[in-house]
Amino acid sequence: MPEETDVLDLGERHWLQILADHDGGTAEPMVLGPAGDRRRARPGDGAAEALIATLAGVDGAVSRGRFTLRSWTKRTAVGERPVGVDQTNESVIVGDAAVVKWSRRLHPGPHPAPRRIAVLRARGFAGMPQPWGQLTWRAPDGCETLVASVDEYLPGAADGWTWAVDAFTAAARARGREPAVSAATDVGHLVAELHAALADTASTASAADARRWRADARAAVEAACAVGDSAGAALLRDRRHDVETAVDGLGELAGTPVIEGHGDLHVGQILRSAGGFHVTDFDGNPVLPAEQRMAPIPAAADVAGMVQSLAHVAVVAARHADLDPAAVAAVDSAVRAAFLGAYTSRLAGLGRAALYVPEALYPFRVQQVLREILYAAQYLPRWMYVPDAALPALLAERTPA
Repeated sequence: MPEETDVLDLGERHWLQILADHDGGTAEPMVLGPAGDRRRARPGDGAAEALIATLAGVDGAVSRGRFTLRSWTKRTAVGERPVGVDQTNESVIVGDAAVVKWSRRLHPGPHPAPRRIAVLRARGFAGMPQPWGQLTWRAPDGCETLVASVDEYLPGAADGWTWAVDAFTAAARARGREPAVSAATDVGHLVAELHAALADTASTASAADARRWRADARAAVEAACAVGDSAGAALLRDRRHDVETAVDGLGELAGTPVIEGHGDLHVGQILRSAGGFHVTDFDGNPVLPAEQRMAPIPAAADVAGMVQSLAHVAVVAARHADLDPAAVAAVDSAVRAAFLGAYTSRLAGLGRAALYVPEALYPFRVQQVLREILYAAQYLPRWMYVPDAALPALLAERTPA
């Protein structure tokens, strides 16, 4: 059974409790009911409002026991409604002004989001929902992990698995690519600006880094080959030498630039609203251990995540709409080319072209598809059709005609 290990009083009969278990634990907002009953707070109970009010009373960063509150605004908001729950977070919209994100599972620290967001704020990066504040907790081992965050709410915002699939479907049906290409161009500019803003974190990849990237990719090949009921895994077993040759390129990246990048970049992390495109969720890849989520990465790793997810958009669109395969292929090619061209040109215009090593793009894309196979096998079997379709298309890009 989970055991309460820490509590933060949020006032107004609300608090946040930390529960420890064998998986690391959870952070749970709590409320005291009118009959004195103590239970987990739900949207509408006021816990998210109480957190925002608590942060509004903080100047800069303040420690309260093992908790640290970081605030960047004095704004408050009232009125709660749920957004939804994913594997790691529960989000609550407050007053149509802010989004409170409670961490459902506490990953072992340290956590990458606080530092990366602080760097982006210091650089004036406007391409993200503006952060209002963060709440972190220091575990007994001294590592700090994120337990809640508050960000600007973007009315009408849709994530990329909605807006990108819709744009792709419309383009493939109409054979008019301009809206989809224009969106991909804007996102390419956004990612370049993100990387330029993170350029102050740049360092150089060591030989040990390169060996680790190669070893991790090789381990993903091994694990994905063991997935039995998957067309992608069957193809992987048949083409294992080609795949291993591709990912071995990661072992040659010693001496190239690395940055404290996003770490889990794909279209689902790009919000589209009336104000344009914004990148969100700087938690890093949740399936990686803490030290890897914190470690600097080649900019190409982020770029590969985005490029490959755009290819996956094509797979999703074709699955859910009656589209001409030739039109799908044409839009897919145009969209990915637009993103990559916009990214490289904007990065060069910002004087940061050296951050991107194009030779690393393909091996990181291959690794991403391997991770999709493993993710589908472990967490979401209905997603397996995506890597099943993506892997042969990706291998075909390096197969001589």
